[in-house]
Amino acid sequence: MPDLSQFQIELDIRKPTPYFQSTPERRIRFLMEDLTASQLKEILQTIFQEDRPIHLLFVAAYIHRFRRYSAKARVGSSITIRNWKEYIVEDKGAHTGVVYAHVKDIELNEIISYCTNVYRGHTSAYIVFHDSDFLLYVSTDVVDIIGDATAIKSLKETYVDLYDRFYDDFDHTLRH
Repeated sequence: MPDLSQFQIELDIRKPTPYFQSTPERRIRFLMEDLTASQLKEILQTIFQEDRPIHLLFVAAYIHRFRRYSAKARVGSSITIRNWKEYIVEDKGAHTGVVYAHVKDIELNEIISYCTNVYRGHTSAYIVFHDSDFLLYVSTDVVDIIGDATAIKSLKETYVDLYDRFYDDFDHTLRH
């Protein structure tokens, strides 16, 4: 699997999503229902810069009793899948597994297209986009961004009225 250690998360569909593996200082969440399509595009353009290679990692298939079943992710309808590699994570005892697809060097406009389609209600894959600075997890409900504390603080200041604070406040309450 690609090294995502700089984000201090482990991408595994059997584990919590990246947001819940991270700390409040290193994460920011937007609820899809609170965003407009133009705000979503602006956020994506803010975190991903054209001069940094952007990669994609998603669940392409599931394995059950030695048979492979497509995840029907439909990622290829928005993103040109080229230069990809599969990583198979198997639970030998249960005869199950997950096939992750890693695609290198995707274009920002493809990410915007994919996320906009998800925003409009298209089925989303278990998917993350990442570059050297940020990791983005997107679903039909949320847009989660993981990064270093300084970058996330800046995003929280920029989008102070837009980002979702529920779990940040919840975590803060638990600690005090």
